[in-house]
Amino acid sequence: MTDADVHLVAQPRLDTVVTEFVTDARRLRSDYAGMAWIGDRPDPESGQLGPDYRQRGVDSQLFLPDTHWYDVDALDDVEVQVSVGLLQVAGTALRTQGLVGAIADPVVEFFEHPEGLPGVGLCLGLTGQIFSNLGLAYRVTVLCAPEAVLRHGGTGQPDAQGDTGQPDAQPDDE
Repeated sequence: MTDADVHLVAQPRLDTVVTEFVTDARRLRSDYAGMAWIGDRPDPESGQLGPDYRQRGVDSQLFLPDTHWYDVDALDDVEVQVSVGLLQVAGTALRTQGLVGAIADPVVEFFEHPEGLPGVGLCLGLTGQIFSNLGLAYRVTVLCAPEAVLRHGGTGQPDAQGDTGQPDAQPDDE
């Protein structure tokens, strides 16, 4: 459970087909990136986060809204890389600013479609303790066989079965 609100702002997913160096096998590389605002969203005019200075726990599974839906049986050789970087620590009511808390051990997990459709999608897991509002930049890279993708995600347009690739609700994002 997260004591702080978490707001995810995804950037467009980038898909490229690459050749594996040793085997010359074709691989699909999907790069997911965006921002996670933890505690509050930034003011649209100043770009600053609010001074809500209190200790809060963070334990969130953030559904990546542009995730592909993958065939779990075809992911036996999948490679996943995740990085998270601190972008902004908000000023406090005491007019101080600095690293006040931490987000540790970001993880990416595959999850089943919440409506029971075939395939698994991606969630970004964040845990830690914060004392003010934080902004984090994230990047997730998935390298897999192109055939592992059942449905392309994040288009907002329905496929032949009427699925947009996006579930109706995000799992445990607050």
